[in-house]
Amino acid sequence: MVELNTVVGKRYKILTQIGKGGMSTVYLAMDSSLNKQWAIKEIKNVSDPVQRDLVIKSLTVEANMIKRFDHPAIPRIVDLIEEKGSLFVVMDYVEGRTLSSILKKEGPQDEDDVVDWGIQLCDVLDYLHRRKHPVIFRDMKPSNVMLTPEGAIKLIDFGIALEIGKNDGADSKPLIGDDRQLGTPGFGAPEQFDENAHVDARTDIYALGATLFYLLTGSHPRKNGIVPIRQIKPELSQGLEAVIEKATRKNPDERYQSCADFAYALKHYREEDEATRKALVGKWRGFLGTAIASVVCLALAGGCLLLSNHARNTDYDYWMSQGAQNSDASAAEAAYVRAAQIKPTAIQPYEELIKRYTLDSDFSDDEEQLYNELLSQHATDLRKNQNDWAQLSYDTGRMYWYYYSGTKMASKDTANNTDPQRYARIRAASQWMHNAAADSSFKDAKLAKIYADIADFNTQIVPLINQGSDSGKYKPYFTKLNDLVSAANKEDNEVIRLEAANLTLDALRVYPRKFRADGIKQQSMLDLANAASTLADKTQSTTEALDASKKSAKQAEQPTKDAIANAFVDIKGDAK
Repeated sequence: MVELNTVVGKRYKILTQIGKGGMSTVYLAMDSSLNKQWAIKEIKNVSDPVQRDLVIKSLTVEANMIKRFDHPAIPRIVDLIEEKGSLFVVMDYVEGRTLSSILKKEGPQDEDDVVDWGIQLCDVLDYLHRRKHPVIFRDMKPSNVMLTPEGAIKLIDFGIALEIGKNDGADSKPLIGDDRQLGTPGFGAPEQFDENAHVDARTDIYALGATLFYLLTGSHPRKNGIVPIRQIKPELSQGLEAVIEKATRKNPDERYQSCADFAYALKHYREEDEATRKALVGKWRGFLGTAIASVVCLALAGGCLLLSNHARNTDYDYWMSQGAQNSDASAAEAAYVRAAQIKPTAIQPYEELIKRYTLDSDFSDDEEQLYNELLSQHATDLRKNQNDWAQLSYDTGRMYWYYYSGTKMASKDTANNTDPQRYARIRAASQWMHNAAADSSFKDAKLAKIYADIADFNTQIVPLINQGSDSGKYKPYFTKLNDLVSAANKEDNEVIRLEAANLTLDALRVYPRKFRADGIKQQSMLDLANAASTLADKTQSTTEALDASKKSAKQAEQPTKDAIANAFVDIKGDAK
């Protein structure tokens, strides 16, 4: 064990111990050359030369692999030092806790959190599997996954990862890594312990399924085996039970065949949950009943007076005024629906619905379904006035972008983001912003184009990363983020200001190395981070949700600046 304040490698001063395992101790250290903190893992002096060679080989394999990776969920190894009878590994310092320590302290985790972690892990595993030479991690388990305070997942310990030369089944040849049958019992797939079997992406899928099983139930898969999760916790989702069961089948051919498929199933698991589906149907039927009843009540209000003047019931202005004057949300909504049916070319009923839906900062699934069905019904008529259509498209896009809280679009989102719900909103808003931007005479066409371009980036970047064709996409995105922050500064709307700030800070935290590769200077990134932070600081929050959003931006400020600084440190630790 190294004493505190010891200097390793003539530059890394040991500050404090932050972790300990059977073969190693992890310290927080300060780099005197760069004034930067790193994590340093000390490998205990192993007297057995054979075992020591295996340890050194494992660390060398890990370092050689990781130095070629560029994914926000994979911390870097930047230095290997042999000194004072010990081997020291210098790596990115990740603030957070392992999922195993969280499970040990808190017990089984919330279903939504576990699904979110699973989707993030699918993304990083899919990145590894889709490389030119696929990398099989082979050691997915809670102790090899860290969770940052911001909720981001980090995959650690590539000691037994295997890089293969070609992905054609049994003929796959190992390029880097020990090709023996290695893995952790309980989490490792059956083929990892079979001399005649080979490993591939489906091996990691099994281990991830076993990891999620453990996090959901608290039952160790080695000690108790993997059983349907609802046998242990009946309150868990039937749909999620089916997903975990498929991922952990003994036959690889019966599992999900890629992590993209696994992620899709995790995003859609509630759709397979019969109880949830019935509840949604019942809720929607109840909503329709309320809306219909409201219309009937409105039509009958005034009794004989209304019957004596039938024309009034079909008068557009009458129903618009009823919507404006009625304090009951369902009745007002029904009145605007009626007005839209009477005058299908008018955008005013939709604009009033947008005001209603965003008043509580929550555009729900039920509201979205009614609004979308009404809009689809009259879209042909609404398009007849090009400028009105552009205005309505823009306002609809902003409603989705900033206020949509539903689950339907979230199920279609990619997994490479820190806030899946945000990117679900962006995805849902995309086409509406494109509609608005298409009308060059529309007063907010340029701003709509900013939104549309940001949406395009966020919906297209993950496939481009997986294909290795994302170079050159980040500089235009950086410009659009600057434009978004500038536009948000002119807004009085608190939701818009805080969301723009958080989106920008998240992008700078996730993609700083990509921005750098596209020629964005460090100071330019810091300037944008400061602008986003200032935007949030100067925004007055008037609700608990806005307080949380403002707090999120404040908490993201320093990690974002750290990520930017880290992006300008090369693999040898030299500042650029």
